[in-house]
Amino acid sequence: MNTHSTALAPDAPTWRWSELPDVDLLRTLVETERRRRRLGAAMVAAVAEAERRGLAADTGYRDTADLLSDLLRISPSEARRRIEYAAPQARSRSRKAWRAMTMAS
Repeated sequence: MNTHSTALAPDAPTWRWSELPDVDLLRTLVETERRRRRLGAAMVAAVAEAERRGLAADTGYRDTADLLSDLLRISPSEARRRIEYAAPQARSRSRKAWRAMTMAS
């Protein structure tokens, strides 16, 4: 495996991509995608758990979207997209409960 790529070894000396042998570039592509997928899965699980726990309310945020937007420095629409992807059942249940409460009032 190529250990000189900044994508895989940020502390390694910076090599120009054009100097990498083909086999190292191919390995870098595969390994980087593998790591990206693993990190993506970890983010989805963490977002779902934050939503499940109601972590936003416990930390003074209006909702999980506000928490993610502030904490991760992402747009509110990106935060909502991540929540919908990570915890679609939890969001739909909470919306139904909210609608039921407002209609009962």
